[in-house]
Amino acid sequence: MKIYSYPNNPRVWKAQIAARYVGVEIEEPEFTIGKDNKTKEFAAKNPVQKVPVLETDEGCIFESNAIARYIARLGGSTIYGNSPFETAQIDQWMDFAVNEIELPSAAWLFPIMGIVPLNKQ
Repeated sequence: MKIYSYPNNPRVWKAQIAARYVGVEIEEPEFTIGKDNKTKEFAAKNPVQKVPVLETDEGCIFESNAIARYIARLGGSTIYGNSPFETAQIDQWMDFAVNEIELPSAAWLFPIMGIVPLNKQ
């Protein structure tokens, strides 16, 4: 499997953590945001041309939570829950993290990382 994204993308960390727990290797090829994601080849992996994208033998998956959930289910692992209720509890915290932590933190994190220009106002 390969995951395509820019270096140190916090959204990729979820996939990396899940991969370590279930014992799978994920390649991280060099990737330049704004260049590599604008190619026709990348558009075939993700029509909206955003990262991260996980390339598997079965096809490609985009959106960081979907990628993490897919990886967590590999190899018969139970880290994604043993029942529908446990899985829903995990989902609620993943969704909470996206909406209450990731999105608000992007306003200060992305300028620091150079992804968007710093607005000094």
